[in-house]
Order: sequence, then structure tokens, then C-alpha cells
Amino acid sequence: MLNRHDMADGRRDRDERIRNLTKADLTDLIEQARHDNNIPALAGIVMDAERMTVSDIQGKRVVGSSADASLNDYFHIGSCAKSILAVMAGRLIEQGQLAWGTKFFDLRPDLKRVARSEYLGITLEDLLSCQAGILPYTKGDEFAALNDSVSQSRETFITYLVQQKPASKKKANGRFKHLYSNASYTMAAAMLERVAGLSWEDLIQRTLSDELGLPVVIGWPNGLNYNQPWGHAEVNGSLQAFSPGHEYKLHTIIAPAGDLSLRPLDYAKYVQLHLQGLRGVDNCLTAETYQAIHYRQQGFSLGVASGSSWGERYSMFDGSAGTFYCASMIFPDSNMAFVIMANSGTGQAVKGISWLTNKIVKKYFNLWWMFWM
Repeated sequence: MLNRHDMADGRRDRDERIRNLTKADLTDLIEQARHDNNIPALAGIVMDAERMTVSDIQGKRVVGSSADASLNDYFHIGSCAKSILAVMAGRLIEQGQLAWGTKFFDLRPDLKRVARSEYLGITLEDLLSCQAGILPYTKGDEFAALNDSVSQSRETFITYLVQQKPASKKKANGRFKHLYSNASYTMAAAMLERVAGLSWEDLIQRTLSDELGLPVVIGWPNGLNYNQPWGHAEVNGSLQAFSPGHEYKLHTIIAPAGDLSLRPLDYAKYVQLHLQGLRGVDNCLTAETYQAIHYRQQGFSLGVASGSSWGERYSMFDGSAGTFYCASMIFPDSNMAFVIMANSGTGQAVKGISWLTNKIVKKYFNLWWMFWM
């Protein structure tokens, strides 16, 4: 247990690190990453468990427009929504309605008669850690191959999924090998819906908006309002803004895997909850449940990836549906986390976000000797 002297030293060390990364530093880094990588708008927020230490946003809501983006705008978070599904599961588990080891077909016995036998033992944890053998549905051609009767609802999609040959092989422990899968999260969401008696959409609104005070949009930001940020992608070699009426949208059958938008400061507050939990503080979940979400599985756990570098533990969740990008990193032992959000999902934008990530880490931790970062 830390004594008062240790805690004081820890605070001084953290405060010194905060001084290493000033608001001016963050602004300069954001602007360089944005300018060099043709990103219309780019936001960055650094925090500790108690407060947002530095934050800024630079750029435009739509490429070529005069409307400045702000921290009050919504940005799509893509697969960062997977961690939110794990948090909602954790809340139901703490209420005694569910367990990480609850079997899918114990909640959905109606699907047993059509399911392949290989799937009968899969659990909520298997689905959230993508160790259930479920087809990925991470590429457009997978959706194009579906007929209308399968893709008309998440229910018909799940019925189809459990009849398909597993997409990965089983390990010696009986679990399927990890295979990143959006469809796996559709099935996990169905388990939560059955237990809570609410749709995934209603669970999202209840958890984020009502209980945590974090307003959320399901879908693209400009689906809420024309003047919200537009997503951008590379089309025929140039950056194209996707209007509210654009045909490209995430299919509703995989919405639980990543079709949410949040404002940067609200999303940062959500990430801060994880930082607090990993530092032993109970909030909307107990610290024990945060530990489970982040560390029950090595590498990719329950909607969250974790690892360590230069002696620092970290967790991360990134997400993109192609037209926005959201990145998050948490360093619990150093009481630090940050988020980066952009309204572009191009390869060049991802390169810029990776560069900005490295620069924030290098500056905050004073890793001056890592010349390659």
C-alpha cells in the first residue's frame, strides 16, 4: 500500500509529466498532424483520473468549408463502441442478471435447433473477446453476399450466423482461436437485450445518456444535424466529404459493434471512467469489473486491447468505420489517458493519428531518447 510520502512523490512526478505536455504543445502537434495528413478536423484530449489536463481541436467540420469544428461536435467512434457493450454487460453482471460465462444458447434456446453443434458452448466472454468462431463481417463484400432475408434484421442475421461453418478453429482449451468479428458483437448485444428486456438502442441511451450523462448519437454525426462534422474518405484519389444523404452507412445488423457518435469531451469522460476503474476506483462499475474487461484475456480482451511497453501497462481501443477515426490509450499506473478523434478514415489520416499518438506519449513520458518516435 502506498504511504503519504509515496503518494506525494507520485503526484509530483505526474505533475512534472503534465508540464512536459502543455496546451501549446498539443495544439502544435494536432495542427502538424492535421496539415501533413490532410485531415479536415482533429481533436486531442489528455486526462488523469480527476480532470482533463489539456485539450484542443483544429480544423473544419467539412473539407473546404469555413465552419470550424469544436469540442461540442459529435465524432463517430467506430469499434470503440465495443468497449461500451462490454461496460453495459458489466453493469448487468453486477446486477446479478448475467455472467461472463453465460452461454449464448442458454438465453436463446429458440436458436438451438438450427445452430451448428460447434457453437453450442459459446459464452458472452467468447463473443466479446472474439473467440466464438463467428464470421467477421469486417469487409463490404461480406455484406454484399447476404440476401435480403438474412440482412433484414439483427435477428435474421444471428439465425444465419449460427448455421454457418465456424470461421476459426478451436484451441486445446475448447475455445475458438481469436478472430476479430463485428458479427460476434451483434450476438453479444442480443444476449444483453434478452436479459435487460430492452433493445440495444434503448440500452445505449439508458446507459450513456440517462445514467452517465453522456449524450450519444446512433449513426453518423450529420445524421443528427446537417451542420455536424461530415465523415471523409478517399475516393478516386481525392478526399471526399460524405453528406447526410450519402448511401454509405454502417449496416444495422452490425450496429452494436461500432455505430455510435460522441462529443470529444464526453468520450474523454467515458475513457476517464476506465482509467479510474483500473486505478482501483469504483464508479459506474466496480474496479474489479474494469479489471475483468481489460485483462480477462491477454491481448484483445473484452472490447479492449492491452499490453505493456517501456515498463508501462496500457489499454487501448481504436475504431473506424472508414470515414472517421477514434483512438484511445490508457496508462493506469501513470494516471494518464488520452483520446484522439478525426473526421477522416483514410490511410493517410490513420498515419497522422499514429504519429500524433507517438508524439503525445513521447512528450508526456519524456522519452527523448526514442528518436524513432
